Amino acid sequence: MPNLYEDMVAKIFSTLFKRTINPNEDISMESEPKWDSMKHIEIIMVLEEELGISFRPESIPTLTSMAKILDEINK
Repeated sequence: MPNLYEDMVAKIFSTLFKRTINPNEDISMESEPKWDSMKHIEIIMVLEEELGISFRPESIPTLTSMAKILDEINK
């Protein structure tokens, strides 16, 4: 079953990183030079605001890829 949030999260990532990011792209802190600690906070804040969700504070440091973020959203 396709992830309900994949397209929305990819669109948010595209806006934040100023390039097209596909829903199935393997983007992470390791692969994206612009994804530093400040960008990480921005990603979390924008996702929470745009999707109307709240990440568990203890999970935020582990959300270092789009796949991990989608897994957490779906919990």
